[in-house]
Amino acid sequence: MDIRFVLPQEVEQLKRNVLTAFPSKTPPALLEAMELELYHPNEGRYLGCFDDNGTLIGSILMMDFTLNVRGVMMPMGAAAYVSTNFLHKKEHIARDLLCVLMHYYCKLGTAVGCLHPFNPAFYRKMGYGHCMEAYFYSPRVSAIRSFGHKQDLCYAEPADKQAVLDYYRAYAARTNGATVHDFMDPHRIFDMPYVVLCRKEGRITGYLTFEFVPVDHYTDMYHDLFVREMIYDDLDTLEQFMTFLASQVDQIERVRIYSPDPALHLMFTNPDSGENRAHDGCIHEIGRRTMGNMIRLFDVAQYFAVQTHTCAPVSRPFVLGVSISDSFLPHNARTYLLHIQEQTVTLLPESSDVQPDTLLTADISDFSSFVIGAVSLSELLRLGRVQLSDPSFARDVQNAIGWDEKPCNYTYF
Repeated sequence: MDIRFVLPQEVEQLKRNVLTAFPSKTPPALLEAMELELYHPNEGRYLGCFDDNGTLIGSILMMDFTLNVRGVMMPMGAAAYVSTNFLHKKEHIARDLLCVLMHYYCKLGTAVGCLHPFNPAFYRKMGYGHCMEAYFYSPRVSAIRSFGHKQDLCYAEPADKQAVLDYYRAYAARTNGATVHDFMDPHRIFDMPYVVLCRKEGRITGYLTFEFVPVDHYTDMYHDLFVREMIYDDLDTLEQFMTFLASQVDQIERVRIYSPDPALHLMFTNPDSGENRAHDGCIHEIGRRTMGNMIRLFDVAQYFAVQTHTCAPVSRPFVLGVSISDSFLPHNARTYLLHIQEQTVTLLPESSDVQPDTLLTADISDFSSFVIGAVSLSELLRLGRVQLSDPSFARDVQNAIGWDEKPCNYTYF
């Protein structure tokens, strides 16, 4: 067995491998560009697992992102299109490819990795923890609040492309969990049929992307409008977007909105999802909670070499011990000593002979979720996912290495 990067002459094997793994989720554009990607990677590099006869039996797309982790833009190694030959299922090929990917990024000094899971349990075993969550709303157009003004909205024109990308990247730079990928970002936004801007006094304050989705009716005049992405700076911009959506009542059945905002349903007079889902007959479903990407620390020591700031000032100086278990990356499986004072976190040398004031014990998957802000320390403790030797330090540990803003990301990979 040989694990290496896929060569251009092996493109047909790669296409078959990806198509059989994702028969309904492989964009035609990915297949069309695959051979060129093998010569000149833009989206990412394909890592392949080959048997002794040189046959491709597994593949994975390795993608280099920049990820906002607690306000710091860090290199992030993403895994996508994890595919196993149909004739070689259940032979640990995907696991072996992920292990190689993790070690590869460790050698590059990339401390953090993410992926979108087809099976969260499978990736959790390899140390990935829950990260992004979002909500899927589908109110009737007539139930969306109209605020009577949308004068600053316009369709994006080709000349607006760079300004929109600059706006998104400024948003990513201030948003925990957001990603930047120079090749994918333009496609994610501008491959959508429609991009609507809000521009005030020449400055973009938000944008949304949408497409039309057919609905099952006797007439072809009705569609749903699917808002894939909606980013805005202020309430006025959001109100203009809502007014725009509310004005589509004559031809649109429902507006499907993918959003990280758990309170967006307050912008609807009736937030019912319209799918007749109700608990006990009258407790309405107002949206569906969805799981996005998962996160993993590839190198805990490298992570703390970069993440040297707290979320909030701590009430007292103390030394925190962090005991990590990691069955896939043994170099992470040890106890780290962090000296925490005011708003600074300092990783002490491994040889330090210092007794911690409190010890946090966690699996790498739960710890990864904690530090990105996906889940608070109090919730992890309540559910028994982590242990803290002295619970009186819980608030300070949260302030020191946790994050109070949940991660938010629109990029699918």
